[in-house]
Amino acid sequence: MVLRFHNSLSFQIIFFVIGLICIKLPVYADSGEPETEGVPVIPELSSRNPVFARYMQEIEYAYQCIAAGREIPLVFYQYTVKENETLLQIAARCSIPYEQIALLNAIPVIDTVLTGTTIYLPNAPGLFVPEYPETAIGTLVKKRLYTSDAVLWYSIGGNVFQYVPEERLTPTERAFFLDTTLKIPLEDSVLTSQFGMRTSPITGNQSFHKGIDLAAPEGTLVFACKSGIVANTGYDDVYGNFIILDHENNTQSVYAHLSRISVTTGDTVNSGSTIGNVGTTGASTGPHLHFEIRVNGSAQDPRRLLPAF
Repeated sequence: MVLRFHNSLSFQIIFFVIGLICIKLPVYADSGEPETEGVPVIPELSSRNPVFARYMQEIEYAYQCIAAGREIPLVFYQYTVKENETLLQIAARCSIPYEQIALLNAIPVIDTVLTGTTIYLPNAPGLFVPEYPETAIGTLVKKRLYTSDAVLWYSIGGNVFQYVPEERLTPTERAFFLDTTLKIPLEDSVLTSQFGMRTSPITGNQSFHKGIDLAAPEGTLVFACKSGIVANTGYDDVYGNFIILDHENNTQSVYAHLSRISVTTGDTVNSGSTIGNVGTTGASTGPHLHFEIRVNGSAQDPRRLLPAF
């Protein structure tokens, strides 16, 4: 469902009329192609298809409007991603910035597998700032661009977006979106305890170790293993001073026994940025970093997800 809201009713009416005159709203009664909830469906990204051909004409017209300083008659289409098609391929084929498609469809990172997913495609460049972000990149863009008195608002796929024509991601936002790999959180360390069952150095009993222990001198800088948002910081009797980062795809990283915490809840951190220092707080027998990776709340072996030590 796509709805548009405008602060001025009279302007909305004028804009609607101009849109009909300048570029007809897509109606494909004789094209044989379906529409979903009033949104035209592109069956394939091929110029041989009349729906896609019309879509590309509208994109060309939108760029002409931008060059001439005219307002853009915005229309949305739907497309179901074919096997092995990537966000970059779709964006290039449609001549639309990839970040615009990502924000509009809550795509978390550049390498998200989209096969079989039905996405919305706009007919003009710019950024769609979500009122209710579902991804980290959406949160970043909202923090920078969102304003309650914006003129152009659209309700698309159950979310509300502020449309900002001609806007692009900043270099920091772009790096955040393109960051897909996990990095070792210490520049230099010694692995002293692996993931899995072990004899606890504190109690002497067998217990499951949910992360890995990396020994390093007290005060050694601790880095974020991946771009993310600080979900929580604090002190725990076992973990000592700890940090939990939220990443995309329901992934979290945990950093424990810190001597110092350099971030606060809600902060955005880039991959490799300093978040704290190695310590020996909590249930610890010496300076080290206890490091965990959790996927959907379940602890995973970090060594299987990180580059080789």
